[in-house]
Amino acid sequence: MSLKRKHDGQEDDGTGEKNDVYRSEAIADRDSTFIGYFSPTLKPKDLQNLAEFKSASHKILAWRRESNQQSITKAKQYVTGCDDDGEKYAGKKVEKVLEYSNVEGACVVARWYGGVMLGPVRFTHIETCAKNAIAAWKEHEQESRLKKRRLEEDEATRTRLCKTLVERDQSITVLRELAASKELMAKQAREGLDKDAPSSSDPPKSSANPAIDYTVMPLDKLKALEKGRDATLGFLLKRIDKAEAELKAEPKPSEEPP
Repeated sequence: MSLKRKHDGQEDDGTGEKNDVYRSEAIADRDSTFIGYFSPTLKPKDLQNLAEFKSASHKILAWRRESNQQSITKAKQYVTGCDDDGEKYAGKKVEKVLEYSNVEGACVVARWYGGVMLGPVRFTHIETCAKNAIAAWKEHEQESRLKKRRLEEDEATRTRLCKTLVERDQSITVLRELAASKELMAKQAREGLDKDAPSSSDPPKSSANPAIDYTVMPLDKLKALEKGRDATLGFLLKRIDKAEAELKAEPKPSEEPP
């Protein structure tokens, strides 16, 4: 009997409700099948009564939760319990797995009996299924933490990019006007014109562009815009450097040949 675990850990209890349940892979041995189920939130009896494994011969249950009582050392105290459900000693085995795994919640190992007595190895299967169900939950929790961290990092990057792009736009406006002014001065110097004299070639004054709302853009778009703005800034700085170099290269009036 194979079993596929849903990635989100949400299982249907048969009534259309989604429950926080994590499952092990099935272990098959001489026509008997074992599957572990762990839930950090469901009440023990609710987990044990899931319709999904209603047909199981045994629904071995154990639970562990933090106690409301305070110890003298203020260390956490736990309430534990189990139900063999006809599989003698098996409940304690699952309870020990919860304790060794240091988790809180309920765990059920369902066994479909195949007619052949397995002996002590059945306890190994029960413990393995319990461990694997808990491991499935831990894996899900780790993935959730990583996803949350990525979302937080993306949000921090988005905030930075929105601020940076506004600053880049302002810098581009200033540098574009400066580049046009420097280029006009270089042109006037080449043509021997008085740079203070009125000219029909005065650089046009840039009109203020409407502010862009970067907060509504996807992160990939913001990253691409940052690269584009940096390229534009680099291009404008090169224009300014070229115009300044031309101005320095122009001979001054006293240096002009007679």
